[in-house]
Amino acid sequence: MRYFTHDPESAVEHALAGLLGFTGVSLQRVGTHLAVVYPENGNRKVKVVVGGGSGHEPLFLGIAGPGLADGAVAGQVFAAPSPDAIYAVIEAVHADEGVVLVYGNYSGDVLNFGVAADDAKANGLQVAEVRVHDDIASAEISRLEDRRGIAGDIFVIKAISAAADLGMSFRDVVRVGEKTNFQTRSLGVASRAATAIDTGQPMFELPEGEIEIGMGLHGEMGVRRSAYQPAEVLVPQMMEMLVADFEQTKLPLARAAVMINGLGSTTVLELLAISGHVRKFLDLHSVPVAYQAAGQFATSLDMAGFSITISGLDDELEPLLAAPCQSFCFTRP
Repeated sequence: MRYFTHDPESAVEHALAGLLGFTGVSLQRVGTHLAVVYPENGNRKVKVVVGGGSGHEPLFLGIAGPGLADGAVAGQVFAAPSPDAIYAVIEAVHADEGVVLVYGNYSGDVLNFGVAADDAKANGLQVAEVRVHDDIASAEISRLEDRRGIAGDIFVIKAISAAADLGMSFRDVVRVGEKTNFQTRSLGVASRAATAIDTGQPMFELPEGEIEIGMGLHGEMGVRRSAYQPAEVLVPQMMEMLVADFEQTKLPLARAAVMINGLGSTTVLELLAISGHVRKFLDLHSVPVAYQAAGQFATSLDMAGFSITISGLDDELEPLLAAPCQSFCFTRP
């Protein structure tokens, strides 16, 4: 596999330049950082800043916009953004009513966002952090705080941003973020490793003809490796694992929001077929689906695979996820 660029740093810069030219949303770059703000959300509300490594496009820089994040910051490929870059975005969004930082639960992100949050607090700003931990394969339910964040980031960002736009208090915006985080579960599967931009080589070993359930966005080990299985066999197994995880926390899955996320190389044809199998499973289990999306939202360069994200909804969360939004990553009319 060869990309149309061989240098990771220049690829990220060029991608940011392309994003800034996207005509749907007017974003502004923050200094020389890999960071953007959507400046038209106004000052009199809690601000939402999100971030993580590059290589997951259109997340993270692509999810700033109306109804979504006020600011977004990225690191180099699969690397956390620096504390300085994060702090620059906090300053740029004019967080007079407070700022909530949303990011996946990875050690580098936890460290760097934590440093930036401490700096902002030292300068008199009200700051909270929501560490997304939706990946059920990465730790047992008893160690929920150790789980990784994957495509569930998007539902958490969507709900928390809608809450902020409604003018909710800082405390309530944080509460909505934590609630959505707790009620969101994801599980991924890969059939081919991502390819390193600089070397053109696979980033981990996955033998031809095998799949790995629970594979992380950076090639982290999953929970089960097996021979290839078609979607009509594989999807029900994954859904059983997701539903079982909800049941362990005694969360009633009375209504659901569903996201079928491609990891980079999975075709739209496949994603739509997978989406149909997910919907069939939920229909058979009498779980109403309030919202369902399929596409490339949180990728891993060119990894072949997909993830399924389920958010349990109630009367508070459903309208927040249904609220209109627009960004390069995710749009809801």
